[in-house]
Amino acid sequence: MKKYSKAGLLIVTLVIPALIFTFLRFFATNHYNVPYYFPLKDENGNVVINKNDTAFYAIKALNVKKSDGSSLSPNPFVGKLTVVHYQPGICDDTCQIVFSNLERIYNLREKNPSLNLLTICDTISDVNKIKPALSDKDGWLISKVATKDLNNVFDTTLKFQTKVPGAKTNSIKSKLMLVDEEAHIRGYYNGYDPEEINRLMAEIKILNFEKGASSQN
Repeated sequence: MKKYSKAGLLIVTLVIPALIFTFLRFFATNHYNVPYYFPLKDENGNVVINKNDTAFYAIKALNVKKSDGSSLSPNPFVGKLTVVHYQPGICDDTCQIVFSNLERIYNLREKNPSLNLLTICDTISDVNKIKPALSDKDGWLISKVATKDLNNVFDTTLKFQTKVPGAKTNSIKSKLMLVDEEAHIRGYYNGYDPEEINRLMAEIKILNFEKGASSQN
């Protein structure tokens, strides 16, 4: 009887977790969705529907320059997951913490090479003084926006300062933004807050997993 009891216990220990995993993997629904922002609307104020799905705003050409003075590609976000960050000329203690958190995020590239970081600053020299090693990092682009184009880039194109219902309001100096591979805005985060950084890193992993899952279908 003891042998049968042990065998039964072994079956329960091994088989039930496997059945639970199989159920969750193939039948359960993942309710943790990374949101989209800014649905498109027609001239009458109605949400635009494309193939039974809501159409969302996608970032087009970004009017900023690379460190060598050349322009970004016409569609700089397509095909990449990108974390966008604005760096003003003066870097205080908050700025240093944000950069440290950005370096944590950058380390995700080891398992997700399509992840990129885009730091937009007032002058390239300011960032070079703060983090000179950034100029050598593959996948971390340092770019410059002209003062006259600042509002257009951040308010109109990136919607960086747009108030989003349910999202925390934080300074542009500590704000991070996640853009997906189709140039849709997927999240805003406080780069100074460790919990917000953990959320950003989790959502990057989710989007990367979804990409891998969709490529297999």
